[in-house]
Amino acid sequence: MKVAPHRVRPWFVLALLVSVLACIQVGVAHERLQVVAEQSLLQRDVRQVEDEISRMNIELATLMRPDRLRKVAVEKLGMRPPSAMQVVHW
Repeated sequence: MKVAPHRVRPWFVLALLVSVLACIQVGVAHERLQVVAEQSLLQRDVRQVEDEISRMNIELATLMRPDRLRKVAVEKLGMRPPSAMQVVHW
């Protein structure tokens, strides 16, 4: 008794191919959503760092004001303007 060879039907191959492509499409869409979410978090972090830099620049400008530096020099460090004997002229 002879057994007929198993023949792959074209509709089966097409259905399998469509299924594989659909799975790939779902995977790619999922990856894209994850990347967009991560990008959003990174952009938020960048904005927070930029805000912190701005605050620090304002604080630095406040700390470096000449009148404040003069007050710190006199009150905390005991510095005084130089006397005539301490000034060197070239």
